[in-house]
This record gives sequence, C-alpha cells and structure tokens, in this order.
Amino acid sequence: MISLHRVLKLRDLEIFQVEREGTILSYVVIEDTRNPFTEEDKKLDPLCYMDEEDINAILNVFRISIINDEKLNEEDSDLITSFFSDFVNNTNLTNFIIKEYIQEDLYDYDIDIKFFNKILKDIGSNYIIEDFDEMNWIYLSQD
Repeated sequence: MISLHRVLKLRDLEIFQVEREGTILSYVVIEDTRNPFTEEDKKLDPLCYMDEEDINAILNVFRISIINDEKLNEEDSDLITSFFSDFVNNTNLTNFIIKEYIQEDLYDYDIDIKFFNKILKDIGSNYIIEDFDEMNWIYLSQD
C-alpha cells in the first residue's frame, strides 16, 4: 500500500511525496499550466496520433511529473501513473501529460524552497517558487 504526503500546495502547483512502508518511492509534481498543448507535446504518444482539431480544442494541460533517483520498476511506475492520472478531471477542454524523470541526487537535499525549485528546473518547468515566510504556508486545520 502506498501513502501520499502533500509537501507543497500552491495555486497552480502541488508536490507529493509517495511512500510505501515508510520508504520514499518518488516525488510527484502536478502543475496546472493554464495553457494548451505545446508543439513539443503534440509529438508525444498518443497525441501524435490524434486529430489536430481535437488536440487544439484542449485549452488547459496539467503536467504530472514523477521524479525518482533511479528508474522505477514497471509495477511501481504503473501504480503511481494510474493513481495520479485520476487526479485530473478529463474534459473536452482539459487533459494531462505524465512523464517520469530521474534526478540522481534527489534525496541529497533538505526539503525546502530550493529543493522544490531544483526539482522544477530539472523537469523543465518554468514555474519558480518565490521565497515566502512561514506564515504564508497553507496549513490544514480542524478549527
């Protein structure tokens, strides 16, 4: 069984730590691009087989990035991909892309804004998290 820990939640970005039995399997970044597919995206399987008109009708793409320090085995990869593909509501205007990335030094850093920005840079995201003080973190509350 896997467990999720949302380590960061911002308006257009969430980062999760995926664990199994106390061991980190990977980090997963969900980024709302608020943009359609790029020309590069359209070359990906299965998009390259779709009708151009159908692809252009999609106005908002979510990027789901699975990051680990080594290649995930097929079972873990399928489990995480399947699980996170259910996070996005597919409509005729919204869709997503899932990619896996290997960042060999992933677990060599403290979990902080620099760590998050390094992940984002390594996956090719244009998103940059600005420094903010501790009072601006989003906390869950039972009040």
